[in-house]
Amino acid sequence: MRQERQKIRTKTPTRKAKSPSRSRALSKTGVKKTSFAIFPILTGIVIVLFIGLGIKFYWDEAHHNPLIGKWRAETKLGILEIQFDQNSMLFFGTRTPVSYDVQEQKVIVFDDDIKVGNAYKIIDQETISTEAGGYKTVYKKVK
Repeated sequence: MRQERQKIRTKTPTRKAKSPSRSRALSKTGVKKTSFAIFPILTGIVIVLFIGLGIKFYWDEAHHNPLIGKWRAETKLGILEIQFDQNSMLFFGTRTPVSYDVQEQKVIVFDDDIKVGNAYKIIDQETISTEAGGYKTVYKKVK
């Protein structure tokens, strides 16, 4: 019987000591910890993408429409000023909601309240013109 016990003891595998790297990787619950270093990197990439898209959207909106800004014309009736924003225009002290149809050589400005459009011809970066009632008005950009 003693020999059987010795044989049994020798047949059972001996336990090996845990390696130091494995013991550090195990938490108190015995579950292996995963590396969370990738999450801050991914979060940073997402934030940079959102900022980049925001800048691109702002740049396209502000620089794609050549009318955005303040314009002045000297006419027989006096000095006329008109200011175009992204969603509105200011003319004779009245702010009106508008939408734009930007084409190659002109921009059509639609008054959202009365659903009427007015075309502004782009002469150069500093000059635009419009016609109303057969009378042409030339505007210069105010800096």
